[in-house]
Amino acid sequence: MHKIAQKSWSEGIFRAYDIRGKYPEEINEDAAYKIARAFARYLKLGVRSGELEGAPLKIVVSADARVSSPALKEAFLDGLLDEGVEIIDAGLTTTPMHYFIVNKTEADGGAMVTASHNPAEFNGIKFTKKDAVPIGEGAGMEEVKNDAIRGIFVNGARGKIIKKDFLEDYLNFFEEKFQELKAYNVRLIVCAGNGMASILLEKLFLKFPKMQVEFLHDDLDMTSPNHEADPLKSKNMEDVRHLVSDKGSDLGISFDGDGDRIGFVDEKGEIVRGDMMTALLAKKYAEVGEKIIYDLRSSRVVREEIESHSALPIESRVGHAFIKRLMRENNAVFGGELSGHYYFRDFFYCDSAVFAALALLDLLRLENKKLSELVTPLLRYAKSEEINFKVKDKDKVLDKIAAYFSDGKISYLDGIKIEYLDPHTKKFGVGASWWFSLRPSNTEDLVRLNIEADTKKLLDEKRKLLEELLKA
Repeated sequence: MHKIAQKSWSEGIFRAYDIRGKYPEEINEDAAYKIARAFARYLKLGVRSGELEGAPLKIVVSADARVSSPALKEAFLDGLLDEGVEIIDAGLTTTPMHYFIVNKTEADGGAMVTASHNPAEFNGIKFTKKDAVPIGEGAGMEEVKNDAIRGIFVNGARGKIIKKDFLEDYLNFFEEKFQELKAYNVRLIVCAGNGMASILLEKLFLKFPKMQVEFLHDDLDMTSPNHEADPLKSKNMEDVRHLVSDKGSDLGISFDGDGDRIGFVDEKGEIVRGDMMTALLAKKYAEVGEKIIYDLRSSRVVREEIESHSALPIESRVGHAFIKRLMRENNAVFGGELSGHYYFRDFFYCDSAVFAALALLDLLRLENKKLSELVTPLLRYAKSEEINFKVKDKDKVLDKIAAYFSDGKISYLDGIKIEYLDPHTKKFGVGASWWFSLRPSNTEDLVRLNIEADTKKLLDEKRKLLEELLKA
Protein backbone atom coordinates (compact mmCIF):
# COMPACT_ATOMS: atom_id res chain seq x y z
CA MET A 1 0.00 0.00 0.00
CA HIS A 2 1.12 3.59 -0.64
CA LYS A 3 2.96 5.31 2.14
CA ILE A 4 0.95 8.47 2.92
CA ALA A 5 -2.66 7.31 3.06
CA GLN A 6 -5.25 10.05 3.60
CA LYS A 7 -2.75 12.90 3.46
CA SER A 8 -4.31 16.04 2.02
CA TRP A 9 -3.51 17.17 -1.52
CA SER A 10 -4.75 19.88 -3.87
CA GLU A 11 -7.51 19.52 -6.43
CA GLY A 12 -5.74 22.31 -8.31
CA ILE A 13 -3.13 19.87 -9.64
CA PHE A 14 -5.50 18.88 -12.47
CA ARG A 15 -4.54 21.11 -15.40
CA ALA A 16 -5.75 21.39 -18.98
CA TYR A 17 -3.02 19.11 -20.34
CA ASP A 18 -1.65 17.16 -17.36
CA ILE A 19 -1.41 16.92 -13.56
CA ARG A 20 1.15 19.13 -11.86
CA GLY A 21 1.90 20.65 -8.45
CA LYS A 22 4.42 21.11 -5.65
CA TYR A 23 5.52 17.98 -3.81
CA PRO A 24 4.38 16.99 -1.21
CA GLU A 25 1.88 19.70 -0.25
CA GLU A 26 -0.04 19.75 -3.57
CA ILE A 27 0.75 16.34 -5.05
CA ASN A 28 1.88 13.37 -2.95
CA GLU A 29 1.69 9.58 -2.71
CA ASP A 30 -1.95 9.54 -1.66
CA ALA A 31 -2.86 11.63 -4.71
CA ALA A 32 -0.77 9.42 -7.01
CA TYR A 33 -2.42 6.23 -5.69
CA LYS A 34 -5.97 7.54 -6.10
CA ILE A 35 -5.26 9.10 -9.48
CA ALA A 36 -3.83 5.78 -10.69
CA ARG A 37 -6.98 3.94 -9.71
CA ALA A 38 -9.20 6.58 -11.32
CA PHE A 39 -7.06 6.52 -14.47
CA ALA A 40 -7.32 2.73 -14.79
CA ARG A 41 -11.08 2.84 -14.22
CA TYR A 42 -11.45 5.49 -16.90
CA LEU A 43 -9.49 3.38 -19.41
CA LYS A 44 -11.54 0.28 -18.59
CA LEU A 45 -14.73 2.08 -19.57
CA GLY A 46 -13.28 3.08 -22.91
CA VAL A 47 -11.25 0.12 -24.14
CA ARG A 48 -12.59 -3.08 -22.57
CA SER A 49 -15.72 -4.39 -24.25
CA GLY A 50 -16.90 -7.35 -26.31
CA GLU A 51 -14.35 -10.12 -26.65
CA LEU A 52 -11.89 -8.22 -24.46
CA GLU A 53 -14.29 -8.00 -21.54
CA GLY A 54 -12.49 -9.05 -18.39
CA ALA A 55 -9.00 -9.00 -19.90
CA PRO A 56 -6.46 -6.98 -17.89
CA LEU A 57 -5.51 -3.48 -18.95
CA LYS A 58 -1.95 -3.02 -20.21
CA ILE A 59 -0.48 0.32 -19.13
CA VAL A 60 3.04 1.72 -19.64
CA VAL A 61 4.49 3.63 -16.68
CA SER A 62 7.74 5.61 -16.67
CA ALA A 63 9.19 8.58 -14.83
CA ASP A 64 11.69 11.38 -14.93
CA ALA A 65 14.56 11.60 -12.44
CA ARG A 66 13.19 14.13 -9.96
CA VAL A 67 13.89 13.39 -6.30
CA SER A 68 10.16 12.86 -5.67
CA SER A 69 9.53 10.68 -8.74
CA PRO A 70 10.37 7.25 -7.21
CA ALA A 71 7.91 7.70 -4.32
CA LEU A 72 5.13 9.01 -6.56
CA LYS A 73 5.74 6.28 -9.10
CA GLU A 74 5.65 3.56 -6.42
CA ALA A 75 2.28 4.82 -5.16
CA PHE A 76 0.97 5.13 -8.70
CA LEU A 77 2.05 1.55 -9.50
CA ASP A 78 0.35 0.39 -6.31
CA GLY A 79 -2.90 1.98 -7.43
CA LEU A 80 -2.70 0.32 -10.85
CA LEU A 81 -1.94 -3.06 -9.26
CA ASP A 82 -5.02 -2.74 -7.07
CA GLU A 83 -7.02 -2.24 -10.27
CA GLY A 84 -5.62 -5.49 -11.70
CA VAL A 85 -3.50 -3.78 -14.36
CA GLU A 86 -0.69 -5.46 -16.28
CA ILE A 87 2.02 -2.79 -15.97
CA ILE A 88 4.95 -2.31 -18.32
CA ASP A 89 7.50 -0.48 -16.17
CA ALA A 90 9.79 1.33 -18.64
CA GLY A 91 11.96 2.95 -15.97
CA LEU A 92 13.42 6.38 -16.73
CA THR A 93 12.37 7.93 -20.04
CA THR A 94 11.86 11.22 -21.80
CA THR A 95 8.22 12.06 -22.48
CA PRO A 96 8.48 11.37 -26.24
CA MET A 97 10.19 8.05 -25.50
CA HIS A 98 7.21 7.24 -23.29
CA TYR A 99 4.86 7.93 -26.21
CA PHE A 100 6.99 5.67 -28.40
CA ILE A 101 6.76 2.81 -25.88
CA VAL A 102 2.97 3.13 -25.56
CA ASN A 103 2.72 2.70 -29.32
CA LYS A 104 5.38 -0.01 -29.65
CA THR A 105 3.79 -2.19 -26.96
CA GLU A 106 0.25 -1.49 -28.21
CA ALA A 107 -0.66 -0.68 -24.61
CA ASP A 108 -4.10 0.55 -23.59
CA GLY A 109 -2.59 3.69 -22.15
CA GLY A 110 0.39 5.24 -20.45
CA ALA A 111 1.35 7.45 -17.53
CA MET A 112 4.60 9.30 -16.98
CA VAL A 113 5.56 10.84 -13.65
CA THR A 114 7.03 14.19 -14.64
CA ALA A 115 6.62 17.93 -14.21
CA SER A 116 8.32 18.71 -17.52
CA HIS A 117 10.59 21.78 -17.22
CA ASN A 118 9.15 22.97 -13.89
CA PRO A 119 11.54 23.53 -10.97
CA ALA A 120 12.68 20.59 -8.81
CA GLU A 121 10.02 21.05 -6.10
CA PHE A 122 7.26 20.27 -8.64
CA ASN A 123 6.09 16.93 -9.96
CA GLY A 124 3.12 15.59 -11.87
CA ILE A 125 1.71 13.00 -14.26
CA LYS A 126 1.03 12.97 -17.99
CA PHE A 127 -1.62 10.53 -19.23
CA THR A 128 -2.38 8.96 -22.57
CA LYS A 129 -4.87 6.51 -23.95
CA LYS A 130 -4.05 3.88 -26.57
CA ASP A 131 -1.78 5.14 -29.39
CA ALA A 132 -0.52 7.84 -26.98
CA VAL A 133 -3.68 9.91 -27.47
CA PRO A 134 -3.51 12.50 -24.66
CA ILE A 135 -5.96 12.72 -21.79
CA GLY A 136 -6.69 16.35 -21.07
CA GLU A 137 -9.40 18.94 -20.63
CA GLY A 138 -12.54 17.71 -22.40
CA ALA A 139 -10.90 14.37 -23.14
CA GLY A 140 -10.96 12.41 -19.89
CA MET A 141 -9.24 14.68 -17.37
CA GLU A 142 -12.49 15.68 -15.68
CA GLU A 143 -13.53 12.04 -15.25
CA VAL A 144 -10.17 11.06 -13.74
CA LYS A 145 -10.23 14.10 -11.45
CA ASN A 146 -13.73 13.48 -10.12
CA ASP A 147 -13.13 9.78 -9.48
CA ALA A 148 -9.78 10.42 -7.75
CA ILE A 149 -11.24 13.10 -5.48
CA ARG A 150 -14.18 10.86 -4.58
CA GLY A 151 -11.67 8.12 -3.74
CA ILE A 152 -14.04 5.17 -3.42
CA PHE A 153 -12.54 2.00 -4.91
CA VAL A 154 -13.16 -1.74 -4.65
CA ASN A 155 -10.19 -4.12 -4.71
CA GLY A 156 -10.17 -7.14 -6.99
CA ALA A 157 -7.45 -9.37 -8.39
CA ARG A 158 -3.99 -7.86 -8.02
CA GLY A 159 -2.16 -6.93 -11.23
CA LYS A 160 1.47 -7.54 -12.17
CA ILE A 161 4.56 -5.59 -13.27
CA ILE A 162 6.87 -6.35 -16.20
CA LYS A 163 10.08 -4.30 -16.32
CA LYS A 164 11.73 -3.61 -19.68
CA ASP A 165 14.32 -1.21 -21.13
CA PHE A 166 13.28 0.29 -24.49
CA LEU A 167 16.18 2.69 -25.08
CA GLU A 168 17.84 0.74 -27.89
CA ASP A 169 14.50 0.26 -29.66
CA TYR A 170 13.91 4.00 -29.43
CA LEU A 171 17.32 4.92 -30.85
CA ASN A 172 16.94 2.40 -33.67
CA PHE A 173 13.65 4.06 -34.62
CA PHE A 174 15.43 7.36 -35.31
CA GLU A 175 18.33 5.69 -37.08
CA GLU A 176 15.90 4.05 -39.51
CA LYS A 177 13.92 7.28 -40.05
CA PHE A 178 16.98 9.42 -40.81
CA GLN A 179 19.36 7.12 -42.69
CA GLU A 180 20.60 9.97 -44.91
CA LEU A 181 22.05 11.79 -41.91
CA LYS A 182 24.65 9.07 -41.39
CA ALA A 183 26.87 10.75 -43.98
CA TYR A 184 26.10 14.36 -42.95
CA ASN A 185 29.10 16.26 -41.61
CA VAL A 186 28.03 19.02 -39.24
CA ARG A 187 29.33 20.59 -36.02
CA LEU A 188 26.85 20.75 -33.15
CA ILE A 189 26.55 22.02 -29.58
CA VAL A 190 23.89 19.91 -27.82
CA CYS A 191 22.64 20.84 -24.34
CA ALA A 192 20.56 18.39 -22.30
CA GLY A 193 20.03 20.91 -19.49
CA ASN A 194 20.79 18.08 -17.01
CA GLY A 195 17.33 16.78 -17.92
CA MET A 196 15.97 13.48 -19.20
CA ALA A 197 17.50 13.85 -22.65
CA SER A 198 20.81 13.11 -20.88
CA ILE A 199 19.95 9.40 -20.90
CA LEU A 200 20.01 9.12 -24.68
CA LEU A 201 21.75 11.96 -26.55
CA GLU A 202 25.29 10.58 -26.59
CA LYS A 203 24.06 7.16 -27.75
CA LEU A 204 21.76 8.77 -30.31
CA PHE A 205 24.49 10.74 -32.06
CA LEU A 206 26.71 7.66 -32.22
CA LYS A 207 24.18 6.50 -34.82
CA PHE A 208 25.28 9.45 -37.00
CA PRO A 209 29.09 9.14 -36.98
CA LYS A 210 29.92 12.07 -39.28
CA MET A 211 28.41 14.59 -36.88
CA GLN A 212 30.86 16.36 -34.58
CA VAL A 213 29.00 16.90 -31.33
CA GLU A 214 29.98 18.69 -28.13
CA PHE A 215 27.59 17.91 -25.28
CA LEU A 216 26.72 20.37 -22.56
CA HIS A 217 25.10 19.64 -19.16
CA ASP A 218 24.49 16.02 -20.19
CA ASP A 219 24.81 14.47 -16.73
CA LEU A 220 21.36 13.67 -15.35
CA ASP A 221 20.57 15.95 -12.40
CA MET A 222 17.04 17.32 -12.24
CA THR A 223 17.87 19.75 -9.46
CA SER A 224 19.01 21.96 -12.40
CA PRO A 225 22.53 22.70 -11.12
CA ASN A 226 23.42 24.91 -14.10
CA HIS A 227 20.16 26.49 -15.24
CA GLU A 228 16.49 25.67 -15.64
CA ALA A 229 15.89 23.18 -18.45
CA ASP A 230 13.51 25.43 -20.36
CA PRO A 231 14.75 26.65 -23.78
CA LEU A 232 11.77 28.99 -24.12
CA LYS A 233 13.57 31.38 -21.75
CA SER A 234 16.48 33.05 -23.51
CA LYS A 235 18.63 33.13 -20.36
CA ASN A 236 18.73 29.32 -20.43
CA MET A 237 20.18 29.41 -23.95
CA GLU A 238 23.10 31.71 -23.19
CA ASP A 239 25.67 28.96 -22.66
CA VAL A 240 24.72 27.30 -25.96
CA ARG A 241 24.85 30.64 -27.77
CA HIS A 242 28.34 31.41 -26.50
CA LEU A 243 29.69 27.95 -27.26
CA VAL A 244 28.32 28.00 -30.81
CA SER A 245 30.05 31.34 -31.41
CA ASP A 246 33.29 30.39 -29.65
CA LYS A 247 33.62 26.99 -31.33
CA GLY A 248 32.42 28.03 -34.78
CA SER A 249 29.69 25.38 -34.71
CA ASP A 250 26.94 25.07 -37.30
CA LEU A 251 24.03 24.69 -34.90
CA GLY A 252 23.12 24.78 -31.22
CA ILE A 253 20.39 22.55 -29.77
CA SER A 254 18.88 22.75 -26.28
CA PHE A 255 16.39 20.30 -24.71
CA ASP A 256 13.90 20.88 -21.92
CA GLY A 257 13.59 18.84 -18.73
CA ASP A 258 11.46 15.96 -20.00
CA GLY A 259 12.75 16.03 -23.56
CA ASP A 260 9.63 17.04 -25.47
CA ARG A 261 10.52 20.69 -26.20
CA ILE A 262 13.57 22.03 -27.98
CA GLY A 263 15.31 25.31 -28.76
CA PHE A 264 17.73 26.13 -31.58
CA VAL A 265 20.63 28.56 -32.03
CA ASP A 266 21.95 29.38 -35.51
CA GLU A 267 25.63 29.42 -36.50
CA LYS A 268 25.85 33.12 -35.56
CA GLY A 269 24.76 32.40 -31.98
CA GLU A 270 21.26 33.80 -32.49
CA ILE A 271 18.21 32.09 -30.96
CA VAL A 272 15.63 31.01 -33.53
CA ARG A 273 12.06 31.58 -32.34
CA GLY A 274 9.74 28.58 -32.12
CA ASP A 275 7.33 29.87 -34.76
CA MET A 276 10.20 30.43 -37.20
CA MET A 277 11.16 26.80 -36.68
CA THR A 278 7.57 25.81 -37.41
CA ALA A 279 7.75 27.76 -40.68
CA LEU A 280 11.06 26.10 -41.59
CA LEU A 281 9.97 22.57 -40.82
CA ALA A 282 6.70 23.22 -42.64
CA LYS A 283 8.86 23.77 -45.71
CA LYS A 284 10.31 20.29 -45.28
CA TYR A 285 6.95 18.55 -44.87
CA ALA A 286 4.57 20.68 -46.91
CA GLU A 287 3.23 19.11 -50.08
CA VAL A 288 0.11 19.85 -52.11
CA GLY A 289 -2.95 19.13 -49.99
CA GLU A 290 -1.04 18.18 -46.82
CA LYS A 291 -2.34 19.73 -43.60
CA ILE A 292 -0.07 21.45 -41.08
CA ILE A 293 -1.08 22.64 -37.60
CA TYR A 294 0.25 25.76 -35.87
CA ASP A 295 -0.71 27.49 -32.65
CA LEU A 296 -2.46 30.84 -32.82
CA ARG A 297 0.45 32.74 -31.23
CA SER A 298 2.65 31.98 -34.25
CA SER A 299 3.78 34.63 -36.69
CA ARG A 300 1.69 35.26 -39.79
CA VAL A 301 4.78 33.99 -41.65
CA VAL A 302 3.92 30.41 -40.63
CA ARG A 303 0.58 30.48 -42.42
CA GLU A 304 2.10 32.18 -45.45
CA GLU A 305 4.91 29.63 -45.74
CA ILE A 306 2.49 26.70 -45.50
CA GLU A 307 0.26 28.19 -48.18
CA SER A 308 3.24 28.99 -50.42
CA HIS A 309 3.85 25.24 -50.72
CA SER A 310 0.17 24.56 -51.50
CA ALA A 311 -0.33 22.87 -48.14
CA LEU A 312 -3.29 23.62 -45.87
CA PRO A 313 -2.69 25.58 -42.62
CA ILE A 314 -4.88 24.86 -39.58
CA GLU A 315 -4.75 27.18 -36.56
CA SER A 316 -5.00 25.58 -33.12
CA ARG A 317 -5.47 26.43 -29.49
CA VAL A 318 -2.26 26.44 -27.46
CA GLY A 319 -1.40 23.11 -25.81
CA HIS A 320 -0.25 19.65 -26.82
CA ALA A 321 -3.59 17.95 -26.16
CA PHE A 322 -5.40 20.27 -28.58
CA ILE A 323 -2.76 20.10 -31.30
CA LYS A 324 -2.50 16.31 -31.11
CA ARG A 325 -6.26 16.04 -31.46
CA LEU A 326 -6.17 18.20 -34.59
CA MET A 327 -3.18 16.27 -35.93
CA ARG A 328 -5.15 13.01 -35.77
CA GLU A 329 -8.47 14.41 -36.92
CA ASN A 330 -6.85 15.93 -40.01
CA ASN A 331 -4.10 13.35 -40.61
CA ALA A 332 -1.73 16.33 -40.49
CA VAL A 333 1.86 15.71 -41.50
CA PHE A 334 3.38 18.23 -39.07
CA GLY A 335 2.51 20.68 -36.32
CA GLY A 336 4.41 23.30 -34.35
CA GLU A 337 4.03 25.56 -31.32
CA LEU A 338 5.75 28.79 -30.35
CA SER A 339 6.84 27.02 -27.16
CA GLY A 340 9.12 24.58 -29.01
CA HIS A 341 6.81 21.57 -29.26
CA TYR A 342 6.93 19.98 -32.73
CA TYR A 343 4.57 17.20 -33.79
CA PHE A 344 5.00 14.62 -36.56
CA ARG A 345 2.67 12.17 -38.23
CA ASP A 346 5.69 9.87 -38.49
CA PHE A 347 5.99 10.01 -34.70
CA PHE A 348 2.46 8.84 -33.89
CA TYR A 349 1.08 12.42 -34.21
CA CYS A 350 3.07 13.25 -31.06
CA ASP A 351 5.73 15.80 -30.16
CA SER A 352 9.39 14.82 -30.10
CA ALA A 353 12.37 17.10 -29.57
CA VAL A 354 14.76 14.50 -30.99
CA PHE A 355 12.63 14.08 -34.12
CA ALA A 356 12.56 17.87 -34.54
CA ALA A 357 16.36 18.12 -34.21
CA LEU A 358 16.97 15.41 -36.78
CA ALA A 359 14.32 16.84 -39.11
CA LEU A 360 16.03 20.24 -39.01
CA LEU A 361 19.42 18.67 -39.66
CA ASP A 362 17.95 16.84 -42.62
CA LEU A 363 16.52 20.12 -43.96
CA LEU A 364 19.93 21.79 -43.62
CA ARG A 365 21.47 18.84 -45.46
CA LEU A 366 18.94 19.02 -48.29
CA GLU A 367 19.14 22.81 -48.65
CA ASN A 368 22.94 22.86 -48.21
CA LYS A 369 22.60 26.14 -46.31
CA LYS A 370 23.29 27.54 -42.87
CA LEU A 371 20.34 27.96 -40.51
CA SER A 372 20.56 31.77 -40.56
CA GLU A 373 20.27 31.73 -44.36
CA LEU A 374 16.98 29.85 -44.10
CA VAL A 375 15.61 31.96 -41.23
CA THR A 376 16.46 35.47 -42.47
CA PRO A 377 13.81 35.58 -45.25
CA LEU A 378 11.17 34.66 -42.65
CA LEU A 379 11.87 37.66 -40.41
CA ARG A 380 9.66 40.01 -42.39
CA TYR A 381 7.36 41.21 -39.62
CA ALA A 382 7.89 42.77 -36.19
CA LYS A 383 6.72 40.51 -33.37
CA SER A 384 6.69 40.86 -29.60
CA GLU A 385 7.66 38.24 -27.08
CA GLU A 386 4.80 36.83 -24.99
CA ILE A 387 3.94 39.47 -22.35
CA ASN A 388 2.15 38.59 -19.10
CA PHE A 389 -0.25 40.93 -17.29
CA LYS A 390 -1.57 40.29 -13.79
CA VAL A 391 -5.35 40.81 -13.65
CA LYS A 392 -8.09 40.05 -11.12
CA ASP A 393 -10.95 39.18 -13.48
CA LYS A 394 -9.64 37.57 -16.69
CA ASP A 395 -13.04 37.25 -18.38
CA LYS A 396 -13.88 40.89 -17.73
CA VAL A 397 -10.55 42.02 -19.18
CA LEU A 398 -11.00 39.93 -22.33
CA ASP A 399 -14.51 41.32 -22.81
CA LYS A 400 -13.21 44.89 -22.41
CA ILE A 401 -10.45 44.39 -24.98
CA ALA A 402 -12.78 42.65 -27.44
CA ALA A 403 -15.25 45.54 -27.19
CA TYR A 404 -12.51 48.14 -27.73
CA PHE A 405 -11.28 46.41 -30.89
CA SER A 406 -14.73 45.42 -32.17
CA ASP A 407 -13.93 46.68 -35.69
CA GLY A 408 -11.26 44.00 -36.16
CA LYS A 409 -11.60 40.39 -37.28
CA ILE A 410 -12.03 38.47 -34.03
CA SER A 411 -11.57 34.80 -33.12
CA TYR A 412 -12.48 33.18 -29.80
CA LEU A 413 -10.57 29.95 -30.45
CA ASP A 414 -8.32 30.50 -27.41
CA GLY A 415 -8.97 33.69 -25.49
CA ILE A 416 -9.29 36.35 -28.19
CA LYS A 417 -7.31 36.97 -31.36
CA ILE A 418 -7.99 40.14 -33.35
CA GLU A 419 -6.57 40.90 -36.80
CA TYR A 420 -6.41 44.10 -38.79
CA LEU A 421 -5.60 43.93 -42.49
CA ASP A 422 -4.36 46.93 -44.47
CA PRO A 423 -7.48 49.10 -44.99
CA HIS A 424 -6.72 49.69 -48.67
CA THR A 425 -5.44 46.33 -49.92
CA LYS A 426 -7.23 44.13 -47.36
CA LYS A 427 -3.98 42.17 -47.11
CA PHE A 428 -1.33 41.51 -44.47
CA GLY A 429 2.26 42.66 -44.81
CA VAL A 430 1.93 45.86 -46.78
CA GLY A 431 2.52 48.47 -44.10
CA ALA A 432 -0.58 48.93 -41.94
CA SER A 433 -1.66 45.45 -40.84
CA TRP A 434 -1.28 43.90 -37.40
CA TRP A 435 -2.79 41.34 -35.02
CA PHE A 436 -2.72 40.40 -31.37
CA SER A 437 -3.84 37.48 -29.22
CA LEU A 438 -4.79 37.65 -25.54
CA ARG A 439 -5.12 34.37 -23.67
CA PRO A 440 -6.06 33.75 -20.03
CA SER A 441 -3.74 31.56 -17.98
CA ASN A 442 -5.24 28.26 -16.84
CA THR A 443 -3.57 28.41 -13.43
CA GLU A 444 -2.75 32.04 -12.56
CA ASP A 445 -4.40 35.46 -12.53
CA LEU A 446 -2.63 36.35 -15.75
CA VAL A 447 -3.44 37.13 -19.35
CA ARG A 448 -0.81 36.53 -22.02
CA LEU A 449 -0.36 38.95 -24.90
CA ASN A 450 1.29 38.38 -28.30
CA ILE A 451 1.42 41.12 -30.97
CA GLU A 452 2.72 41.23 -34.54
CA ALA A 453 2.76 44.10 -37.02
CA ASP A 454 4.14 45.01 -40.44
CA THR A 455 6.67 47.40 -38.91
CA LYS A 456 8.48 47.96 -35.64
CA LYS A 457 6.90 51.41 -35.38
CA LEU A 458 3.40 49.99 -35.71
CA LEU A 459 4.20 47.21 -33.25
CA ASP A 460 5.43 49.68 -30.63
CA GLU A 461 2.36 51.86 -31.12
CA LYS A 462 -0.11 48.98 -30.69
CA ARG A 463 1.83 47.45 -27.82
CA LYS A 464 1.70 50.75 -25.92
CA LEU A 465 -2.04 51.02 -26.53
CA LEU A 466 -2.73 47.47 -25.33
CA GLU A 467 -0.52 47.89 -22.27
CA GLU A 468 -2.43 51.04 -21.30
CA LEU A 469 -5.76 49.25 -21.72
CA LEU A 470 -4.64 46.19 -19.74
CA LYS A 471 -3.20 48.23 -16.89
CA ALA A 472 -6.15 50.60 -16.64
